[in-house]
Amino acid sequence: MLGIFAVGAMAAATVGYARDELVKQHYNYSEWTKGRFAEAVVVEGAKDARLIFLSGIGAEEAEGKPGEIRAPNDIAGQCAYAFEKIDLALKRNEANADDIVKMTVYLTSADFIPAFSECRDAYFEKTGARLPAETLLIISRLAWPDMLLEVDINAVAR
Repeated sequence: MLGIFAVGAMAAATVGYARDELVKQHYNYSEWTKGRFAEAVVVEGAKDARLIFLSGIGAEEAEGKPGEIRAPNDIAGQCAYAFEKIDLALKRNEANADDIVKMTVYLTSADFIPAFSECRDAYFEKTGARLPAETLLIISRLAWPDMLLEVDINAVAR
């Protein structure tokens, strides 16, 4: 608990802001994490902020039948479509990629990490957003047999 207070105090001490301004500070403590993900995202001034929690988003066809997956056996295609859906869900909730503070990623194979990383980086570069805090898990399978990845998103927006 003390560590969280210290990080929050450091963010408040280093950033002057009006109390009604929403400030998100991204921190990296280890050299190897820089450019990969933020180790911590601290949100200050969130009195009137909206917390947005997106359910796990994968490559399920938005207008398809249950279990219909776009780009079966293609991690890059599934990832690109998942981030399209994430972007649309954020916009529907008056948010954008820079409002993402935490992302949990589920992959069905460690072999998919390079393709996922490239896809994720392309999305954040295209949107001009900072990388959020991230957890990546390798699991045996997802809800539908053809799903190769699923991404949970937590965002904070005004």
